[in-house]
Amino acid sequence: MTQHVQHIIHKRDGNAHDLKQFRAFLTAYTNGEVPDYQMAAWLMAAWLRGLSAAETACLTEAVRDSGACLNLQHIDRPKVDKHSTGGVGDKTSLVLLPLLAAAGVCVPMMSGRGLGHTGGTLDKLEAMPGMNVRLPTERYLQILETLGGVFMAQTDAIAPLDRKLYALRDVTGTIESIALITASIIGKKATEDLDALVLDVKCGNGAFMREPAQAHALAHSLVQAATRLGMRTVALITDMNEPLGAWIGNAVETREALAMLRGEPVEPRFQAVTLQLAGEMLRAAQPALTVAAARATLEQHLRDGSACERFMQVATAQGVSPATCANLPACLAPAPVAQEIRAPRSGILQQFDTARIGRLLGALGAGRAALTDVIDPAIALQLHVHLGDPVNAGAVLATLYTRTSISTQDFVECMQIGDGPCVPSPLVLEKLS
Repeated sequence: MTQHVQHIIHKRDGNAHDLKQFRAFLTAYTNGEVPDYQMAAWLMAAWLRGLSAAETACLTEAVRDSGACLNLQHIDRPKVDKHSTGGVGDKTSLVLLPLLAAAGVCVPMMSGRGLGHTGGTLDKLEAMPGMNVRLPTERYLQILETLGGVFMAQTDAIAPLDRKLYALRDVTGTIESIALITASIIGKKATEDLDALVLDVKCGNGAFMREPAQAHALAHSLVQAATRLGMRTVALITDMNEPLGAWIGNAVETREALAMLRGEPVEPRFQAVTLQLAGEMLRAAQPALTVAAARATLEQHLRDGSACERFMQVATAQGVSPATCANLPACLAPAPVAQEIRAPRSGILQQFDTARIGRLLGALGAGRAALTDVIDPAIALQLHVHLGDPVNAGAVLATLYTRTSISTQDFVECMQIGDGPCVPSPLVLEKLS
Protein backbone atom coordinates (compact mmCIF):
# COMPACT_ATOMS: atom_id res chain seq x y z
CA MET A 1 0.00 0.00 0.00
CA THR A 2 1.46 3.37 -1.04
CA GLN A 3 1.87 6.32 1.28
CA HIS A 4 -0.77 8.26 -0.71
CA VAL A 5 -3.35 5.51 -0.21
CA GLN A 6 -2.58 5.41 3.50
CA HIS A 7 -3.10 9.17 3.61
CA ILE A 8 -6.56 8.80 2.04
CA ILE A 9 -7.53 5.96 4.40
CA HIS A 10 -6.34 7.97 7.38
CA LYS A 11 -8.81 10.77 6.57
CA ARG A 12 -11.53 8.34 5.49
CA ASP A 13 -11.43 6.86 8.98
CA GLY A 14 -11.83 10.29 10.58
CA ASN A 15 -8.27 10.84 11.76
CA ALA A 16 -6.39 14.13 11.80
CA HIS A 17 -3.47 14.40 9.40
CA ASP A 18 0.10 14.82 10.47
CA LEU A 19 0.60 18.32 9.06
CA LYS A 20 4.07 17.66 7.66
CA GLN A 21 2.81 14.58 5.81
CA PHE A 22 -0.32 16.45 4.69
CA ARG A 23 1.76 19.24 3.20
CA ALA A 24 3.95 16.70 1.40
CA PHE A 25 0.82 15.05 -0.05
CA LEU A 26 -0.47 18.41 -1.35
CA THR A 27 2.91 19.31 -2.82
CA ALA A 28 3.11 15.94 -4.54
CA TYR A 29 -0.33 16.51 -6.09
CA THR A 30 0.64 19.98 -7.29
CA ASN A 31 3.72 18.46 -8.93
CA GLY A 32 1.70 15.76 -10.70
CA GLU A 33 2.93 12.91 -8.48
CA VAL A 34 -0.54 12.08 -7.12
CA PRO A 35 -3.17 11.12 -9.73
CA ASP A 36 -6.52 12.89 -9.86
CA TYR A 37 -8.42 9.74 -8.89
CA GLN A 38 -6.56 9.55 -5.59
CA MET A 39 -7.05 13.23 -4.85
CA ALA A 40 -10.75 12.83 -5.70
CA ALA A 41 -10.96 10.07 -3.08
CA TRP A 42 -9.25 12.31 -0.53
CA LEU A 43 -11.60 15.21 -1.31
CA MET A 44 -14.62 13.04 -0.62
CA ALA A 45 -13.07 11.80 2.62
CA ALA A 46 -12.35 15.39 3.64
CA TRP A 47 -15.89 16.46 2.69
CA LEU A 48 -17.41 13.65 4.79
CA ARG A 49 -15.05 13.78 7.77
CA GLY A 50 -14.12 17.47 7.76
CA LEU A 51 -10.82 19.22 8.34
CA SER A 52 -9.60 20.74 11.60
CA ALA A 53 -8.60 24.39 11.82
CA ALA A 54 -4.95 23.33 11.66
CA GLU A 55 -5.55 21.15 8.59
CA THR A 56 -7.51 23.95 6.91
CA ALA A 57 -4.64 26.35 7.61
CA CYS A 58 -2.16 23.86 6.16
CA LEU A 59 -4.23 23.49 2.98
CA THR A 60 -4.64 27.28 2.73
CA GLU A 61 -0.88 27.81 2.99
CA ALA A 62 -0.29 25.09 0.39
CA VAL A 63 -2.64 26.86 -2.03
CA ARG A 64 -0.81 30.16 -1.47
CA ASP A 65 2.65 28.63 -1.82
CA SER A 66 1.90 26.45 -4.85
CA GLY A 67 2.69 29.26 -7.31
CA ALA A 68 3.70 32.88 -7.67
CA CYS A 69 2.83 35.58 -5.13
CA LEU A 70 2.78 39.35 -5.57
CA ASN A 71 5.36 41.39 -3.69
CA LEU A 72 3.90 44.81 -2.84
CA GLN A 73 6.26 45.76 -0.02
CA HIS A 74 7.59 48.70 -2.03
CA ILE A 75 4.12 50.32 -2.11
CA ASP A 76 3.82 52.45 1.03
CA ARG A 77 0.01 52.54 1.07
CA PRO A 78 -2.05 49.98 3.00
CA LYS A 79 -3.04 47.04 0.77
CA VAL A 80 -6.67 45.91 1.13
CA ASP A 81 -8.93 43.71 -0.98
CA LYS A 82 -12.50 42.46 -0.78
CA HIS A 83 -14.00 39.09 -1.64
CA SER A 84 -17.65 38.16 -2.12
CA THR A 85 -18.90 34.58 -2.01
CA GLY A 86 -21.14 35.38 -4.99
CA GLY A 87 -24.65 36.60 -5.60
CA VAL A 88 -27.06 37.80 -8.26
CA GLY A 89 -26.61 41.45 -9.26
CA ASP A 90 -23.54 41.92 -7.05
CA LYS A 91 -21.44 44.60 -8.71
CA THR A 92 -19.96 46.21 -5.58
CA SER A 93 -16.33 45.50 -6.58
CA LEU A 94 -16.60 47.85 -9.55
CA VAL A 95 -17.30 50.72 -7.15
CA LEU A 96 -15.07 49.63 -4.28
CA LEU A 97 -11.76 49.58 -6.13
CA PRO A 98 -11.81 53.15 -7.51
CA LEU A 99 -13.48 54.53 -4.39
CA LEU A 100 -10.84 53.10 -2.05
CA ALA A 101 -8.01 53.97 -4.45
CA ALA A 102 -9.22 57.58 -4.47
CA ALA A 103 -9.08 57.46 -0.65
CA GLY A 104 -5.41 56.46 -0.66
CA VAL A 105 -5.75 52.68 -0.29
CA CYS A 106 -3.94 50.22 -2.57
CA VAL A 107 -6.46 47.66 -3.93
CA PRO A 108 -4.95 44.72 -5.88
CA MET A 109 -8.33 43.23 -6.74
CA MET A 110 -7.99 39.66 -8.00
CA SER A 111 -11.43 38.65 -9.26
CA GLY A 112 -13.14 35.72 -10.95
CA ARG A 113 -15.63 34.88 -13.67
CA GLY A 114 -19.24 33.97 -13.22
CA LEU A 115 -20.20 30.31 -13.00
CA GLY A 116 -23.66 28.89 -12.34
CA HIS A 117 -26.24 31.41 -11.13
CA THR A 118 -23.77 34.07 -9.93
CA GLY A 119 -22.11 36.77 -12.01
CA GLY A 120 -18.38 37.43 -12.20
CA THR A 121 -16.59 40.75 -11.77
CA LEU A 122 -14.30 40.05 -14.74
CA ASP A 123 -17.28 39.41 -17.03
CA LYS A 124 -18.87 42.70 -16.02
CA LEU A 125 -15.63 44.58 -16.65
CA GLU A 126 -15.15 42.95 -20.04
CA ALA A 127 -18.52 44.35 -21.13
CA MET A 128 -16.47 47.52 -21.67
CA PRO A 129 -14.85 47.29 -25.13
CA GLY A 130 -11.08 46.92 -24.87
CA MET A 131 -10.92 46.02 -21.17
CA ASN A 132 -8.00 43.67 -20.51
CA VAL A 133 -7.92 41.84 -17.17
CA ARG A 134 -5.14 39.42 -18.18
CA LEU A 135 -2.05 41.60 -18.09
CA PRO A 136 1.57 40.67 -17.35
CA THR A 137 2.37 40.89 -13.66
CA GLU A 138 4.76 43.77 -14.33
CA ARG A 139 1.91 45.80 -15.85
CA TYR A 140 -0.39 45.01 -12.92
CA LEU A 141 2.27 46.39 -10.59
CA GLN A 142 2.76 49.53 -12.67
CA ILE A 143 -0.97 50.31 -12.55
CA LEU A 144 -1.08 49.62 -8.81
CA GLU A 145 1.87 51.91 -8.18
CA THR A 146 0.47 54.81 -10.20
CA LEU A 147 -3.31 54.52 -9.66
CA GLY A 148 -3.65 52.54 -6.44
CA GLY A 149 -5.91 49.85 -7.89
CA VAL A 150 -6.06 47.24 -10.62
CA PHE A 151 -8.59 44.61 -11.71
CA MET A 152 -6.80 41.35 -12.36
CA ALA A 153 -7.59 37.77 -13.24
CA GLN A 154 -5.81 34.92 -11.54
CA THR A 155 -2.89 34.01 -13.79
CA ASP A 156 -1.76 30.45 -14.52
CA ALA A 157 1.22 31.03 -12.25
CA ILE A 158 -0.91 31.93 -9.19
CA ALA A 159 -2.26 29.15 -6.93
CA PRO A 160 -2.11 26.24 -9.39
CA LEU A 161 -3.05 23.85 -6.59
CA ASP A 162 -6.38 25.63 -6.21
CA ARG A 163 -7.17 25.36 -9.93
CA LYS A 164 -6.50 21.63 -9.87
CA LEU A 165 -8.53 21.07 -6.70
CA TYR A 166 -11.46 23.21 -7.86
CA ALA A 167 -11.77 21.29 -11.13
CA LEU A 168 -12.00 18.05 -9.14
CA ARG A 169 -14.40 19.46 -6.55
CA ASP A 170 -16.71 20.58 -9.35
CA VAL A 171 -17.07 17.02 -10.70
CA THR A 172 -16.98 15.06 -7.43
CA GLY A 173 -19.74 16.78 -5.46
CA THR A 174 -17.37 18.30 -2.92
CA ILE A 175 -17.89 22.01 -3.60
CA GLU A 176 -19.90 22.70 -0.43
CA SER A 177 -17.18 22.05 2.11
CA ILE A 178 -16.46 24.99 4.39
CA ALA A 179 -12.84 23.94 4.87
CA LEU A 180 -12.24 23.51 1.13
CA ILE A 181 -13.99 26.80 0.32
CA THR A 182 -11.91 28.56 2.96
CA ALA A 183 -8.62 27.23 1.63
CA SER A 184 -9.57 28.21 -1.93
CA ILE A 185 -10.63 31.77 -1.12
CA ILE A 186 -8.01 32.69 1.47
CA GLY A 187 -5.19 30.81 -0.23
CA LYS A 188 -5.66 32.92 -3.37
CA LYS A 189 -6.12 36.18 -1.46
CA ALA A 190 -2.93 35.45 0.47
CA THR A 191 -0.97 35.64 -2.81
CA GLU A 192 -1.79 39.37 -3.04
CA ASP A 193 0.49 40.48 -0.18
CA LEU A 194 -2.44 42.15 1.61
CA ASP A 195 -2.46 44.00 4.91
CA ALA A 196 -6.20 43.52 5.31
CA LEU A 197 -9.17 41.73 3.76
CA VAL A 198 -12.90 42.40 3.89
CA LEU A 199 -15.25 39.51 3.15
CA ASP A 200 -18.84 39.70 1.94
CA VAL A 201 -20.45 36.35 2.77
CA LYS A 202 -23.82 36.16 1.04
CA CYS A 203 -26.76 34.45 2.75
CA GLY A 204 -30.18 33.59 1.32
CA ASN A 205 -31.87 31.89 -1.59
CA GLY A 206 -29.51 33.49 -4.10
CA ALA A 207 -26.34 32.49 -2.22
CA PHE A 208 -24.32 29.30 -1.90
CA MET A 209 -24.96 29.51 1.85
CA ARG A 210 -28.73 29.71 2.11
CA GLU A 211 -29.09 29.56 5.91
CA PRO A 212 -27.64 32.03 8.46
CA ALA A 213 -25.94 29.23 10.42
CA GLN A 214 -24.12 28.07 7.27
CA ALA A 215 -23.08 31.61 6.40
CA HIS A 216 -21.83 32.19 9.95
CA ALA A 217 -19.77 29.00 9.90
CA LEU A 218 -18.18 29.95 6.58
CA ALA A 219 -17.51 33.55 7.65
CA HIS A 220 -15.91 32.36 10.91
CA SER A 221 -13.69 29.90 9.04
CA LEU A 222 -12.62 32.53 6.50
CA VAL A 223 -11.78 35.12 9.16
CA GLN A 224 -9.86 32.55 11.21
CA ALA A 225 -7.78 31.41 8.24
CA ALA A 226 -7.03 34.92 6.94
CA THR A 227 -6.11 36.23 10.39
CA ARG A 228 -3.78 33.29 10.89
CA LEU A 229 -1.95 34.32 7.70
CA GLY A 230 -1.44 37.86 8.99
CA MET A 231 -4.29 39.75 7.30
CA ARG A 232 -6.55 41.99 9.39
CA THR A 233 -9.92 40.57 8.41
CA VAL A 234 -13.58 41.53 8.74
CA ALA A 235 -16.52 39.56 7.37
CA LEU A 236 -20.01 40.89 6.76
CA ILE A 237 -22.86 38.43 6.25
CA THR A 238 -25.21 40.16 3.82
CA ASP A 239 -28.66 39.32 2.53
CA MET A 240 -29.07 37.64 -0.86
CA ASN A 241 -32.78 36.80 -0.76
CA GLU A 242 -33.25 39.19 -3.67
CA PRO A 243 -30.90 40.47 -6.36
CA LEU A 244 -28.64 43.36 -5.41
CA GLY A 245 -29.47 46.51 -7.34
CA ALA A 246 -32.02 47.31 -10.01
CA TRP A 247 -30.14 45.63 -12.86
CA ILE A 248 -28.83 42.10 -13.51
CA GLY A 249 -26.53 41.39 -16.46
CA ASN A 250 -22.92 42.13 -17.24
CA ALA A 251 -23.13 45.37 -19.23
CA VAL A 252 -25.99 46.89 -17.24
CA GLU A 253 -24.41 46.06 -13.88
CA THR A 254 -21.27 47.88 -14.97
CA ARG A 255 -23.47 50.80 -16.02
CA GLU A 256 -25.24 50.76 -12.63
CA ALA A 257 -21.88 50.77 -10.81
CA LEU A 258 -20.79 53.74 -12.95
CA ALA A 259 -24.00 55.54 -12.04
CA MET A 260 -23.10 55.27 -8.36
CA LEU A 261 -19.57 56.50 -9.06
CA ARG A 262 -21.05 59.47 -10.96
CA GLY A 263 -23.16 60.37 -7.93
CA GLU A 264 -26.44 59.47 -9.62
CA PRO A 265 -29.31 57.86 -7.69
CA VAL A 266 -29.08 54.06 -7.59
CA GLU A 267 -31.08 51.29 -5.94
CA PRO A 268 -30.78 51.90 -2.15
CA ARG A 269 -29.75 48.35 -1.14
CA PHE A 270 -26.89 48.34 -3.64
CA GLN A 271 -25.66 51.73 -2.44
CA ALA A 272 -25.98 50.78 1.22
CA VAL A 273 -24.06 47.49 1.06
CA THR A 274 -21.37 49.03 -1.15
CA LEU A 275 -20.78 51.90 1.28
CA GLN A 276 -20.77 49.53 4.25
CA LEU A 277 -18.13 47.32 2.60
CA ALA A 278 -16.14 50.40 1.56
CA GLY A 279 -16.23 51.68 5.13
CA GLU A 280 -14.91 48.38 6.45
CA MET A 281 -12.12 48.41 3.85
CA LEU A 282 -11.09 51.97 4.69
CA ARG A 283 -11.12 51.29 8.43
CA ALA A 284 -9.13 48.08 7.88
CA ALA A 285 -6.54 50.22 6.09
CA GLN A 286 -6.69 53.01 8.68
CA PRO A 287 -7.80 51.42 11.99
CA ALA A 288 -7.87 54.77 13.84
CA LEU A 289 -10.74 56.05 11.66
CA THR A 290 -14.20 56.14 13.18
CA VAL A 291 -17.17 54.74 11.28
CA ALA A 292 -18.50 58.27 10.75
CA ALA A 293 -15.17 59.63 9.52
CA ALA A 294 -14.73 56.75 7.08
CA ARG A 295 -18.23 57.23 5.72
CA ALA A 296 -17.70 60.99 5.30
CA THR A 297 -14.44 60.42 3.40
CA LEU A 298 -16.04 57.93 1.02
CA GLU A 299 -19.08 60.08 0.33
CA GLN A 300 -16.80 63.03 -0.42
CA HIS A 301 -14.93 61.03 -3.07
CA LEU A 302 -18.26 60.13 -4.68
CA ARG A 303 -19.51 63.72 -4.59
CA ASP A 304 -16.37 65.37 -5.97
CA GLY A 305 -16.01 62.89 -8.84
CA SER A 306 -12.58 61.61 -7.81
CA ALA A 307 -13.78 57.99 -7.47
CA CYS A 308 -15.35 58.07 -10.94
CA GLU A 309 -12.21 59.67 -12.39
CA ARG A 310 -10.09 56.92 -10.82
CA PHE A 311 -12.31 54.24 -12.39
CA MET A 312 -11.81 55.81 -15.82
CA GLN A 313 -8.05 56.02 -15.26
CA VAL A 314 -7.85 52.35 -14.31
CA ALA A 315 -10.06 51.33 -17.24
CA THR A 316 -7.89 53.32 -19.65
CA ALA A 317 -4.72 51.78 -18.20
CA GLN A 318 -6.26 48.35 -18.79
CA GLY A 319 -7.07 48.93 -22.44
CA VAL A 320 -10.33 50.90 -22.68
CA SER A 321 -9.86 53.86 -25.03
CA PRO A 322 -10.54 57.41 -23.79
CA ALA A 323 -13.27 57.73 -26.44
CA THR A 324 -15.01 54.61 -25.11
CA CYS A 325 -14.68 55.84 -21.52
CA ALA A 326 -16.35 59.10 -22.54
CA ASN A 327 -19.24 57.16 -24.02
CA LEU A 328 -19.55 54.28 -21.57
CA PRO A 329 -23.27 54.45 -20.77
CA ALA A 330 -24.08 54.05 -24.48
CA CYS A 331 -21.55 51.19 -24.79
CA LEU A 332 -23.25 49.32 -21.95
CA ALA A 333 -26.82 49.27 -23.25
CA PRO A 334 -29.03 46.19 -22.75
CA ALA A 335 -30.13 43.90 -25.60
CA PRO A 336 -32.70 45.42 -27.99
CA VAL A 337 -35.81 43.28 -27.36
CA ALA A 338 -37.58 44.49 -24.20
CA GLN A 339 -40.38 42.39 -22.67
CA GLU A 340 -42.35 43.39 -19.60
CA ILE A 341 -42.91 40.83 -16.84
CA ARG A 342 -46.27 41.59 -15.27
CA ALA A 343 -47.86 40.63 -11.96
CA PRO A 344 -50.45 37.84 -12.35
CA ARG A 345 -52.41 39.12 -9.33
CA SER A 346 -52.55 41.88 -6.75
CA GLY A 347 -50.86 41.55 -3.38
CA ILE A 348 -47.48 41.90 -1.68
CA LEU A 349 -44.23 40.77 -3.29
CA GLN A 350 -43.12 38.15 -0.77
CA GLN A 351 -40.30 36.18 -2.34
CA PHE A 352 -37.79 36.11 -5.18
CA ASP A 353 -36.33 32.82 -6.36
CA THR A 354 -33.04 34.63 -6.72
CA ALA A 355 -30.87 31.70 -7.76
CA ARG A 356 -33.38 30.68 -10.43
CA ILE A 357 -33.37 34.22 -11.84
CA GLY A 358 -29.60 33.95 -12.17
CA ARG A 359 -29.85 30.55 -13.84
CA LEU A 360 -32.53 31.71 -16.28
CA LEU A 361 -30.47 34.70 -17.34
CA GLY A 362 -27.44 32.46 -17.63
CA ALA A 363 -29.32 30.13 -19.96
CA LEU A 364 -30.14 33.14 -22.16
CA GLY A 365 -26.46 34.00 -22.43
CA ALA A 366 -25.79 36.26 -19.44
CA GLY A 367 -23.83 33.56 -17.62
CA ARG A 368 -22.14 30.25 -18.16
CA ALA A 369 -22.50 26.63 -17.08
CA ALA A 370 -18.85 25.94 -17.96
CA LEU A 371 -15.89 28.30 -18.01
CA THR A 372 -15.57 27.82 -21.79
CA ASP A 373 -19.09 29.20 -22.48
CA VAL A 374 -19.31 32.56 -24.27
CA ILE A 375 -21.26 35.34 -22.53
CA ASP A 376 -23.57 37.89 -24.16
CA PRO A 377 -22.98 41.00 -22.00
CA ALA A 378 -26.19 42.71 -23.18
CA ILE A 379 -28.67 40.13 -21.82
CA ALA A 380 -30.31 41.87 -18.85
CA LEU A 381 -33.14 42.06 -16.36
CA GLN A 382 -34.31 45.31 -14.79
CA LEU A 383 -36.25 44.99 -11.53
CA HIS A 384 -38.97 47.54 -10.80
CA VAL A 385 -40.09 46.15 -7.42
CA HIS A 386 -38.51 44.77 -4.26
CA LEU A 387 -39.55 42.48 -1.44
CA GLY A 388 -42.42 43.90 0.58
CA ASP A 389 -43.71 46.15 -2.21
CA PRO A 390 -47.48 46.17 -2.88
CA VAL A 391 -48.35 45.41 -6.51
CA ASN A 392 -51.52 45.45 -8.58
CA ALA A 393 -52.49 42.79 -11.09
CA GLY A 394 -50.86 43.63 -14.41
CA ALA A 395 -48.21 45.88 -12.86
CA VAL A 396 -44.73 45.64 -14.40
CA LEU A 397 -42.47 43.69 -12.03
CA ALA A 398 -39.42 43.62 -14.28
CA THR A 399 -38.26 44.13 -17.85
CA LEU A 400 -36.30 41.43 -19.68
CA TYR A 401 -33.85 42.41 -22.43
CA THR A 402 -32.91 39.73 -24.96
CA ARG A 403 -31.93 39.34 -28.62
CA THR A 404 -35.24 37.72 -29.61
CA SER A 405 -38.69 37.55 -28.06
CA ILE A 406 -39.18 34.63 -25.65
CA SER A 407 -41.75 33.44 -23.10
CA THR A 408 -41.38 35.24 -19.77
CA GLN A 409 -43.46 32.79 -17.73
CA ASP A 410 -40.42 31.32 -15.97
CA PHE A 411 -39.48 34.80 -14.73
CA VAL A 412 -43.05 35.42 -13.53
CA GLU A 413 -42.78 32.26 -11.43
CA CYS A 414 -39.61 33.61 -9.77
CA MET A 415 -41.60 36.40 -8.08
CA GLN A 416 -44.10 35.18 -5.50
CA ILE A 417 -47.01 37.47 -4.64
CA GLY A 418 -49.16 36.82 -1.58
CA ASP A 419 -51.70 38.47 0.68
CA GLY A 420 -49.80 38.65 3.96
CA PRO A 421 -47.13 41.15 4.98
CA CYS A 422 -43.48 40.66 4.07
CA VAL A 423 -40.61 41.97 6.18
CA PRO A 424 -37.34 41.75 4.19
CA SER A 425 -34.21 40.51 5.97
CA PRO A 426 -31.75 43.12 7.23
CA LEU A 427 -29.17 43.99 4.61
CA VAL A 428 -26.28 43.13 6.96
CA LEU A 429 -27.07 40.13 9.12
CA GLU A 430 -23.83 39.89 11.11
CA LYS A 431 -20.27 41.19 11.34
CA LEU A 432 -17.35 38.99 12.34
CA SER A 433 -13.73 39.91 12.95
